[in-house]
Amino acid sequence: MNDDLPRVARVVVASPLPQLDRELEYEIPVELRERIGVGMRVAVPLRTSNRQLQGFVVALEQAAEYGGKLASITELVSTARVLTPEIAGLARAVADRQAGCAADVLRLAIPARSVRVEQRWLEVQATGDDAGNQSAPAVASVLDDPEATLVPMYGPDAAALLARGSAARLAIDAPVGVDAGVPRSLLALSAAAAARVRAGESVILAVPDYRDVELALKALGRFLETPRIRRLDTRAKPAERYAAFLSCLDDTPGVVVGTRSVIYAPASHLGAVLVWDDGDESFTEQLAPYASTRDVALLRAERESLTLVFAAHTPSLEVARLVGMHWLTPVPLVRPEAPKIISGSQALAEETPAAHARIPALAWQEARRALEHGPVLLQVVRAGYIPSLSCARCRTPARCSVCGGALEFARPSAPPSCRVCDALHPEWQCPECGDKRLRNTSLGAERTAEELGRAFPGTRVVVADGASETVSIDDRPCLVVATRGAEPVPTSGYAGIVLLDTERSLAQERLDAGVDALRGWSNAAALAHPSAKVVIVGGETPAAHALRTWQQPEYATRELSERRELHFPPAVRVVALTGTDEEVRRALSTIEAVPELQPGAALQVLGPTPQEAGSRVVIKFGYALGTPLARALKSELVRSATSRRPRVAGRGGGHASTLRVRFDPPGIF
Repeated sequence: MNDDLPRVARVVVASPLPQLDRELEYEIPVELRERIGVGMRVAVPLRTSNRQLQGFVVALEQAAEYGGKLASITELVSTARVLTPEIAGLARAVADRQAGCAADVLRLAIPARSVRVEQRWLEVQATGDDAGNQSAPAVASVLDDPEATLVPMYGPDAAALLARGSAARLAIDAPVGVDAGVPRSLLALSAAAAARVRAGESVILAVPDYRDVELALKALGRFLETPRIRRLDTRAKPAERYAAFLSCLDDTPGVVVGTRSVIYAPASHLGAVLVWDDGDESFTEQLAPYASTRDVALLRAERESLTLVFAAHTPSLEVARLVGMHWLTPVPLVRPEAPKIISGSQALAEETPAAHARIPALAWQEARRALEHGPVLLQVVRAGYIPSLSCARCRTPARCSVCGGALEFARPSAPPSCRVCDALHPEWQCPECGDKRLRNTSLGAERTAEELGRAFPGTRVVVADGASETVSIDDRPCLVVATRGAEPVPTSGYAGIVLLDTERSLAQERLDAGVDALRGWSNAAALAHPSAKVVIVGGETPAAHALRTWQQPEYATRELSERRELHFPPAVRVVALTGTDEEVRRALSTIEAVPELQPGAALQVLGPTPQEAGSRVVIKFGYALGTPLARALKSELVRSATSRRPRVAGRGGGHASTLRVRFDPPGIF
């Protein structure tokens, strides 16, 4: 027997239980010692519950720290090293920041296994057949030069920083317009990514949704051969996604494009992480430990000394904060360009009924003129037909009697139905005044398209919303009615754009309503043809003024300044605690016992406030307190999970902990 072979493996088990969120030591059976390696999947026993769990080997040792007898690894599930040391460390860092479990992060980072795909990949690795290698001369002779695209946009110095800079931290202005069916914003990021790949680095390009993935792939195809481009997003079939994930483990540099979980991709020779429109809500992770793509990108760039690039037409307040701290370096365009934007207040100044219509006279005129040259976009707030109803007499919002959700007309001549549970309410009656009549309080994309079809007979009308998968359209004249973020991209840009329902966008009772509205308007306006006009329908507001003057960074800076005065995020961080009254009380006691976390200027406790089951506390805190606060809350989660009463045969009792911790929850204010 070879005495140099490892005898002990440290394993991260795939369990969401906080008490198991650590590296567990297991003895390696003799027959596995020559085959086992770091990053491989294994099956291990849990003595306390007499069951098997899968996990990942994160370290191999000659001896154990534990002095007692170790349990043995049950099975080497796979010899594929799917967990790299970099991702293992990143998962631990994300979990520690969010008071979560590394296993939950790894569930997001590593797709479900496909045995067939994995076996084929292992065979290719064993034979050394790398189909991704292409000769550099062939690339240069048939594809565009990425730096030639970047230099006119940002100048030679900034272009060199984007293409070859080491550990740079940049917030770049995004160019407007469309180039052969691709937004120039994504073209700029794709050029930066391609330049780095040609220099021997891999790049991660994170975008909000599948539409942006399709457009980014189209842009990257101008600069790189197909094997160097890897798509990694959740819309792919499981086997396809796992194959794409495994391709990221290959030694060939490439660009990994995908939605929020792409930030965990195990790209070899990784040199840069690029994030498009980081403020988009699609980057908010819906699964524990709820770390946003932006925060994971910041952690990964710092841990691995990567170049980090954020790009957007409207910078997020978090990026504005980092720019203000000089942690991110702003990169302006050499020749800033802005769409030609007309304020709808010009039309509203006319004292005529048409001036106060949902689509005023000025917007109609511009739409008719633009239709002579190409497609015209009308952006609306809501999808559906008539998505919001109220009592015709007293204006009380119409609600479902089953679940309390809002009622809507899903289609013409349909009875009112609930948007949440789909319950029908043909005999609805107002609970306040008893009236049975309903009125529209907002119109959706489908109803807007129906009205436009009557106003523009013979004109093609395209509806693009969350359910639509229309990513691109040609330059033939048509009317496109789209919700924010679902606008298809014309080959040469829109001949005209009308932004509707702007006041309704700003009327939402959310702290981020203004910046989110400005982001959606800006992204739509950026798709305009250089000769097009953009009409924003509504009164003059700070967000509308920022759009019309194309000064979104200044708007973000002012908004951030106001939030500093009021101690609202992202000037401070926030954590929400929910659970039974006793669990929340104990969590607060744990926090108060930590010397660094005494309530004061840097830590403010709001609540507890009653919930349907238990209570909730919201804590505002300074960024410097994030580490001790997360550590204290994690210890309380472990204590709460392990202190439940045991079940006794024939009796009740026993309960699982309901304490939940979420850092930086969106929409809490």
